[in-house]
Amino acid sequence: MTAALHIWPDRDRSRALRVWPDPEEAPAGLIQETQEHLFVLSGASEAARADLLIDEAPLEALRASRADEALWRWSPGFHAGAVECRLKLPGTAHDFTVVTDPAERKLTRDAFDVMVREILEDTFALFALSPFRTGVARGAGRRPPPIARLEFLRSRIDLIARTVTAIDARPRRILRAEDEVTPSWRAARATAPEVLKSFRSGRLDRETGPPRLPPALRGHLPAVIRRKVRRSSLDIAAHRQMKASLEVWARWLENVAQMLVAAAPADPEDGVAGRLWTARSRRMARRLRQLLDLPLFEDVGSGPPRPDASAIWRGDPQYRRFAAIHRDMSRGIADVFGDFLQMPLARTFDLYELWAYLRLVRAAVDRFGADGVDVSGLFDAGSGITLAAGQAVVRLPAAGFALCFQRRYREFWIEKDGRGSFSREMRPDVAIEALEGQPERLIVLDAKYRIGAGLNEALASAHMYRDALVNAGADSSIRRIVGAAYLLSPDSYMGAGDWRTTGMPGRLFHPAYRSEFRFGAVTLAPGMTAAEIRLALDTILEDAEGGEEGAPP
Repeated sequence: MTAALHIWPDRDRSRALRVWPDPEEAPAGLIQETQEHLFVLSGASEAARADLLIDEAPLEALRASRADEALWRWSPGFHAGAVECRLKLPGTAHDFTVVTDPAERKLTRDAFDVMVREILEDTFALFALSPFRTGVARGAGRRPPPIARLEFLRSRIDLIARTVTAIDARPRRILRAEDEVTPSWRAARATAPEVLKSFRSGRLDRETGPPRLPPALRGHLPAVIRRKVRRSSLDIAAHRQMKASLEVWARWLENVAQMLVAAAPADPEDGVAGRLWTARSRRMARRLRQLLDLPLFEDVGSGPPRPDASAIWRGDPQYRRFAAIHRDMSRGIADVFGDFLQMPLARTFDLYELWAYLRLVRAAVDRFGADGVDVSGLFDAGSGITLAAGQAVVRLPAAGFALCFQRRYREFWIEKDGRGSFSREMRPDVAIEALEGQPERLIVLDAKYRIGAGLNEALASAHMYRDALVNAGADSSIRRIVGAAYLLSPDSYMGAGDWRTTGMPGRLFHPAYRSEFRFGAVTLAPGMTAAEIRLALDTILEDAEGGEEGAPP
């Protein structure tokens, strides 16, 4: 019996899928996140000595009923996307990939890439408004880059390989004029100007025998004829820039691998993620260097590691795609740090909170203007750009409010201004607070990377923020201060008809429901245009109009 490894989705043997050897393609929705799955190895003579690792972390082994079987339990949690697996048998190891689907119809890998790209874009744009004037390095620096950036760069490698291979199959060429030195007896196609020009240098041969040369040459002919020939060449500026870019990216990844090795903790159990990304960084670097061995780059010289403004980068689809990848890679290797960038793909829902905040800040600056905007609270001083850990505040005087990220609301009786929670400390993801001298306004936004029925479970937090945040007045009265509370979600619903007859969670997105109760959900999805984000911000502000201090709790 041949050894084989199957996965039982949700521990259901009837839906078993072979993952090694000759893996079968998993139907969409078969292997879902948040469920518990079983890996079953059968037909292996030494199954008891086998190990199964997911992203280099060993799975929990279960007791098997047969000697040639081995079982492992796997609970991926909130992890949708491709995971790297390794089956270790005595003397051999086999690598394969398992793709998990989201528990519901929500975005995964593509959304993660979009969020990281837009976080970096917004960071650069907002940093330009800050008082800091620190340069942004393109090197590896002294600190290992955050996991989110490495995940983002890793997702670009396959696209880079496909694009460069496609260019190699049909590259742009140039006809380059070159001097060709040919003995006179072989230069049958030489033109009269080329022959006359060749008289200027070199040795002359005298004609012997019957005269065959024109009288004007007086029986002499250059020993060698210098001709101008045009040859097809791949050594163009675009290819030089492409080659230099691949070399820079490969070298950067190699440096990252060295830094991860140097930063590895003494305890092997604490260094699993570092070892994983060390190996991945080296594999990515090797793959980029393999692209440099393509015929496309054989006779290509050196150049700057960036596309210029030439027409080839705008006109040819494959070259245009490489230029777009170059922009992504440039942002990915930039010296940008922050605790929230330490997110692996499995924690997309955490990254969503930071992404939503930065998108709203960028939209507010575009909507109300940059005059007087104070973004210094968003960054920490230091080398490169470092997003502030924990709380962050961006003040927009023209709008009359500040956008706060994870603002701490402690118990109101210990706060100087008497504004806070009447139960425990709370930290909403995003808060829109009125600036001093402006009419009282507090809008609380809770970013939830959930879709469908999952939003029903998230309602409790929105209710909690709206009800528990209060203000103690001078007359000892206590009033609620949250004028509106909304969920931010990548989901979307069309609000048609009466909201009373609309089912949940679609009712939360209904415009009439939101404006009636100043409560509900607003769509904020990765990939939305800047205009769509501004419209979402306007929707929040318009729905919350009139939502000043509420009734006593």
